[in-house]
Amino acid sequence: MDLFFYDVDPQYIKYLKQKEIEKRGFTRVPDIEYKNEKKMVCGIVLEINDYKYYVPISSYKKKQENNLLIVLKDDAYNQIKGSLRFNYMFPIADQYISKRDFSRSKSLSRKEFLRRQWVYCNTIVEDIKKMALDTYNEVIEGKNEKLIKASCDFKLLEEAAKAYRNTK
Repeated sequence: MDLFFYDVDPQYIKYLKQKEIEKRGFTRVPDIEYKNEKKMVCGIVLEINDYKYYVPISSYKKKQENNLLIVLKDDAYNQIKGSLRFNYMFPIADQYISKRDFSRSKSLSRKEFLRRQWVYCNTIVEDIKKMALDTYNEVIEGKNEKLIKASCDFKLLEEAAKAYRNTK
């Protein structure tokens, strides 16, 4: 199955952030709205407990235990273009997500850049799905305190996703 890049309903993100702040005092749900562009997510990277998880695409370029770098080897200047941050992945119901339309990008170079990132992600689908499952399990099983603090509360977000659907 191919992975795609998606945009997420900003109201849904605000709701998830609020629920995580209420319980934890902070949130790891990523911001998706910035001055110049909206952050995308890549998915479906994990389907578990009737939830579909998506992973944010970040400009962060440093390798860490729970991220995969997006590497475009044909770029002579800077091959690392960003990363997939699995500790920040979260569940999203179909009605709160839409495929990113690369053609709506402001420039041809941006459109091509997004397309190349998407192609790369589809060459490492198995690595992506394994990292998503491994990260989820590590957080849920509570074995890595550092990772738990650095990650979204997956179970809480699953409950919040269900509650959000029921209010709409």
